[in-house]
Amino acid sequence: MVRIWLGDHLIAEYVAEPDRASRYQRVMTPKFTGLRITVDNSAGGTASELPSEQLWPLTVQ
Repeated sequence: MVRIWLGDHLIAEYVAEPDRASRYQRVMTPKFTGLRITVDNSAGGTASELPSEQLWPLTVQ
């Protein structure tokens, strides 16, 4: 589970395999310095599937 936080507010939640979730966190953390990105093993909720890695560079220009 990948979660993106703005302070104490959860703004996005994704489901991904552990390796892919960790890569996403490493790539996105420097791009979103004001946000906290966490990865944990909990499952459930209404999370979306993590976007394709090909789209990650398009997230922030």
